[in-house]
Formats: sequence, C-alpha cells, structure tokens
Amino acid sequence: MEGVAVNSSDLNNLRRANLGQPSLQQSTSPLPLTEALQHCHGLGPVRLAALQQAGVRSWHDAVADPDRIPGALRSHLLQECDRLLTALADDNIQYFVDRLLPPDRWRILTQYIDRASYFDIETTGLEYDDTITTIVCWHKGALHSFVEHENLDDFLDLLDDIDLLVSFNGSTFDVPRVLDGFHIPDLPCPHLDLRWPCHYKDLRGGLKQVTSRLGFQRPADLQDADGELAVRLWSLWQHKKDTAAREQLIRYCAADVLLLIPLAQHVAGHEVMPVDELWPHLPDAAPVEQNVDPMEKRRRLLEQQFGSASPKRLRTWRRR
Repeated sequence: MEGVAVNSSDLNNLRRANLGQPSLQQSTSPLPLTEALQHCHGLGPVRLAALQQAGVRSWHDAVADPDRIPGALRSHLLQECDRLLTALADDNIQYFVDRLLPPDRWRILTQYIDRASYFDIETTGLEYDDTITTIVCWHKGALHSFVEHENLDDFLDLLDDIDLLVSFNGSTFDVPRVLDGFHIPDLPCPHLDLRWPCHYKDLRGGLKQVTSRLGFQRPADLQDADGELAVRLWSLWQHKKDTAAREQLIRYCAADVLLLIPLAQHVAGHEVMPVDELWPHLPDAAPVEQNVDPMEKRRRLLEQQFGSASPKRLRTWRRR
C-alpha cells in the first residue's frame, strides 16, 4: 500500500474489517500493543506527543478519526496503522518484532506472553566464536534440554513449534550462535530479546544483576554460578564423563531460562509469579567444586579452547 492515498470510505472499510472481532474492538482502555507508534514514519518525540495531545494514542484512534492527524503524517501513519491492525488480526507476531522500536517492544509481551517460550544456551568458552554445548527451553509448561553430541539438533524441531521465542541478550549472543551452529539463515519463529525492554524500564546490566534487583533469587547451589562455571562443567563432562557435571550444567542453564518467565511478566506489567514456584521444574542439584582459588580460576580461563594466545584474554591479563 506504499504511496497509495487513503480516502475516508477506505478508512471506514479498514476500520470495520480490522475491528470486526470483539477481541480487537476499541475500548476505553486500548490494548497497550496498539499504542506502539514510535516506529511510524515521521514520528519523533515532539510529533508523537502532539498526536497524543490531539487524542491519537492508538492505531484505533488514527483510523477512527484521521482528521486529527496532521496532513504531512496522515498517509504514512494510516497505512502503517492498517498494517499493524491486520497483523494483530492475523496474529502476525513477527511483524511487531520486526517493526516496533526497542522502547515499545515490551508491548508485544502484553499481548502474547501466554504464547512465549524462553531459552538460553551455554558454550564451550567465553568467546563469541565458541560453540554451543547446551540449550534449555521452557516451552508449553515444560523444560526441554539439548546437549551437544546427544540431541542438540532436536532443538530445530522444537523451534518449529514456537510462536514467540524470548531470551535475554539473545539478539547479541544466543541467536547468532544458534544460526551459526545450525547453519540456518534465520529463526523460524519471532524472537524477542528482553534485554532491551528491561533497559528502557531502567533495568540495566546482565540477567543476574537485573533479576537480583527485582528480588528473584536463584537456588542456593546456583547463587554464585556463572558462565565460567558452565565452561568448566562442560569440560568435566567431556573429558572425565562426570555425569554430575552434565546435570549441573543443565540445571544452571535451566535456572536462567526459568527466571525469564517472571522477568517477562514484570516487563509486561502482569502479575509476577513467585520464583520459588519455578524451582521444582529444575533437574536435581549435583555436587560441584566449591571455593576455587581466584588464581586457579584465572588459569582455567586462559586454558580454554583458544588458550592463552587469545588476544582478548591477553588484554585482560595485562590489565590485571
């Protein structure tokens, strides 16, 4: 519809078509998703504020009374509102993931959180080109785990059944690793990274910092667990066939996945479930090495896949 003029008759037809279903009808409290306008062409903060002041706060407002929209914005805004309402009617989550700006992406959760699946990965090291060892996904009320050399490829089958995949920092780390590791051009489902909705709600930092700030506490055996522990656990499993290490690796990854559920609820403004209700879904705890000397931890870090010759690790060593 790009560049096509929209007359009042067409607008009325669009409004009847898009608002015909009761679940999509305009109400005194519009769906938060339908108030996502920041991505629309020509709408900066000043113009958006002026539109809202004029009573245009949602896609419904725009198509119901286009005369409130300045002429310079009208055509583009009405066309985009038509596409947005069509996507809403068609349950086209991918359109919202692709179009909405980061400050508005939390709104996607307000509409589709009940259809969200959550995932996290672990890798062989702390570099961005290290390979995937473990994937855990919460999907349809159950945890699914995938381990390298066992069933990792089965994750692709699960992806085909997912409506909305949610991660934390996944757009930067997890998803690129999945695309590279499975040699696929893109995910077969929409993906939403919680890091940015959190950022624009003043929840900044890594997952551990954000969840701790919200009072979401991990089980006692995972309080100090981090990415380095995951690397060590994988090494113990691969080289010593330590089954306890394998189970604890899955447990650590699964805990991060489960924490995404209340985090998404918080971001969406929904009632947040107590985290203690999540932990029964975790695999049983396995004993892990405790109180590792800091110098020993540093030595292990330098002995990962690329050894002490890694430029990044050499820079880290020099700074210390």
